[in-house]
Amino acid sequence: MRHRSKLWRHLIHGLLAFVVVTVATWGAERRLVLLHTNDLHDHVRAGDDRRGGLPYVAGYVRQVRAEEAAVLLVDAGDVTEKGDLVASRTEGVMTYEAMRRIGYDGVAVGNHDFDDVPPERIQRFESALGQALLCLNILQADGRPVFAASRVVERGGLRVALIGMIVPRKPGQGGLDFKESGAALAREAKRLRAVCDLVVAVCHERVPKCVEWSLAAPDVAVFVSGHSHQALAEPVVVPETGALVVQAGKYAQWVGRLDLVISSETGRVVRHQGRLVPMDHGTITPDGEMLAWVREREAILAPEAAQRVGDNPAELDGFAVARLGAEALRRAARVDVGFCHPYQVIREVLPAGRVDVNAVFKAGGDRGREVVVAELTGAEIEAYVNALVSVQREPPEWTGFRVRRASVPGGGERWSADLEATRRYRVVMPKIEWETRLLKLVEQLRGRDPANPLVARPLTAAKVEVNFTDATVAYLREVDAAGETWQRRADALVKQREGERIP
Repeated sequence: MRHRSKLWRHLIHGLLAFVVVTVATWGAERRLVLLHTNDLHDHVRAGDDRRGGLPYVAGYVRQVRAEEAAVLLVDAGDVTEKGDLVASRTEGVMTYEAMRRIGYDGVAVGNHDFDDVPPERIQRFESALGQALLCLNILQADGRPVFAASRVVERGGLRVALIGMIVPRKPGQGGLDFKESGAALAREAKRLRAVCDLVVAVCHERVPKCVEWSLAAPDVAVFVSGHSHQALAEPVVVPETGALVVQAGKYAQWVGRLDLVISSETGRVVRHQGRLVPMDHGTITPDGEMLAWVREREAILAPEAAQRVGDNPAELDGFAVARLGAEALRRAARVDVGFCHPYQVIREVLPAGRVDVNAVFKAGGDRGREVVVAELTGAEIEAYVNALVSVQREPPEWTGFRVRRASVPGGGERWSADLEATRRYRVVMPKIEWETRLLKLVEQLRGRDPANPLVARPLTAAKVEVNFTDATVAYLREVDAAGETWQRRADALVKQREGERIP
């Protein structure tokens, strides 16, 4: 009997020890679902091609929150520009308001949200978001961050520190360079790791650069990256630190999901599973309230956005869109020559299927909202085309004259325009192309090629009451009414500028 009692005591003690160890293990490891987006760029509507849009992001986030106990949602910046007409009409404020409705826990500042953006608009961004934007490495004159450097959020018993970062500034831009940014991140991460279970850096910066920052700041366990629009199918693991780097493409087409098991003792991720969840309209249920809110706002602020332009049999690439845009601007401004830069102005393709005004705006309307007309000689126009090709290394798109191409010794080509060298032609192009391509090329050529026709005299341009969206919509409808596809017209414009002059 005594022997049996002793055996029971051993069994009970063993069971208690097992319970204590198990509870301790459970207490040391916590689960967290980290959802992340980046480079939303004002894509508040349901997306084209039945993918993307913030109503679908909202629906997916709501679903995950209903299924999981601890969910954190962050965005790695570039919330504004390049997107839908209705969001543009609010200067991006609507997109931040949508993010507040979804319930983001932390949003980093991107270059499109900061560069050339007046302080009062940034204040409107934060007011619409309902919280401070995060950015450690943009500084005031006294050295203090312009934005909140970090925030601590508690989820599922875990204290998670979020630190915001932006693409490092160049000298004189009021911020830290790459190395200084890494050092500042290391200091902030070390400070926060002392009081938090996990440190996450929400960075508007490319994946390889985040890997470098990880080496400088080993207390950061996860880097949510952006800026490069990379759809990273699974996390990159930094071998030296064990940190995870993730990125979720662009334009609300995906939501990144990172399931984490975290050691509360070490602040490191002991297990993880990461993937991208496509916001496919056939598989994700949208948030009905968000969908209705976007449509209501659009009906008030941009009622023309949903109007049909035409039916497009196949997707048009950016070069075809730029070519059609150049001809549309030339006709709308009633001038001799039209330019529309395929890289600087065009941001999206024109999708297959029903195309509305909003799709045309997304393609080039944001960068083509201001248009200028200048008088340039035939020699200056030819010099601009050749400088784009040889100096800028970017093929142009234009209408109104034809060219012949000839190989030059040592490689490359020389483009000869069928224009009278001394005659002045009226030329139209988006203002951003005039300023960031033509005038910048003039400055580059001034030192290296002083005999170039572009540097012979001061060049000026005047703003005209024409814009890319209205001009291109009118032109595409004209082509559509003539029973011609837009692709066929774009191909015809190529033949015309390499054959007979366009009348």
